[in-house]
Amino acid sequence: MKTACTSMTAINAMAKVSSWVGGFALLGCALLIGIDLILRKTLGVSVGGADEIAGYVLAITSAWAFPVTLLKRSHIRVDIVYARLGLKPRVMLDLFALTCMGLMVSALVYHAWSVLGDSIDYNSVSNTPLQVPQWIPQTLWFAGYAFFALALLSLMITCLGHLLRGRWQAVSTLIGINTVEQEIDKELHPIGNAAKEQPPC
Repeated sequence: MKTACTSMTAINAMAKVSSWVGGFALLGCALLIGIDLILRKTLGVSVGGADEIAGYVLAITSAWAFPVTLLKRSHIRVDIVYARLGLKPRVMLDLFALTCMGLMVSALVYHAWSVLGDSIDYNSVSNTPLQVPQWIPQTLWFAGYAFFALALLSLMITCLGHLLRGRWQAVSTLIGINTVEQEIDKELHPIGNAAKEQPPC
């Protein structure tokens, strides 16, 4: 259980770093596109490749956003019935949702690896003036999905450890849906709640 707790702490730390890096990358793309638009309107010249770079960054940050959203329990779920159930039925539904997500991420990782493998085998480059070797952005893109799979697997192992010890509430805290009151509290006290985001061990 201690190993699972350590791995979850490391995964949460990596997710936090990736969210900051992704945020700055998106801001950089917005700045690049803004400069490109200004130069086009004023001087009639273009930076070149801004839209292509933005496409790569959007794909990569989207892949890395999946595990961040998972760990923060921010995926949208319909909770009309869920909110009216007891603790154990809610946990069982949460585990079912986690299993379904596991099937989805398995398919994502498999197909992303196939795309990356083809790009490496055929030395694919972008059909643009930049001639970007496709394995570079696709490796970062694949890594995001691989990290998503790792985060999901670690969550499942941690949840299993809690269930074997009868800690149903710990599982709910780890993968359950936030109540309306919890969401309001997070918005009203973001700094105080930041310290509570570490997974229960």
